[in-house]
Amino acid sequence: MPENLTAADQSAWYLNPITEIRGVRHALIMTLDGMVQGRSQNLTVDEADGIAAMTAAMHAAARAATNTALGAAENLPIQTVTAVNALGTYMVMPAGAGTNTLIAAAGDEEMPMGVVAHTMARQAKKLGEQVMSVPRRGTEAGA
Repeated sequence: MPENLTAADQSAWYLNPITEIRGVRHALIMTLDGMVQGRSQNLTVDEADGIAAMTAAMHAAARAATNTALGAAENLPIQTVTAVNALGTYMVMPAGAGTNTLIAAAGDEEMPMGVVAHTMARQAKKLGEQVMSVPRRGTEAGA
């Protein structure tokens, strides 16, 4: 990613390849606790905040149910959560291993799921690498 980008430009760097796919309505980057980190241009701040909060709850519930059903440790991460209804699909995946960041996309019934899943995985990997390269708050380099 080029340096010195604004937060909106950084979001576009990760989300535009997803939102440019036919049928994708919007995309979002958020933390596991529902804080918006980036949103596609067609989402208002209020819409993005609401979706992020609901997604955090959905992701946590899906992880708990999946891990309980499979007899896995409760903190084992899940790969992808997909919800489908008559109007389309909502897909959520982690942005790299060991991050607290999720990337999500919503699209209509014509959205090509395989293309979106592949593109999201590629962008999630890039985003995860970026997130992991930033030192955690409260730590100093070399400490």
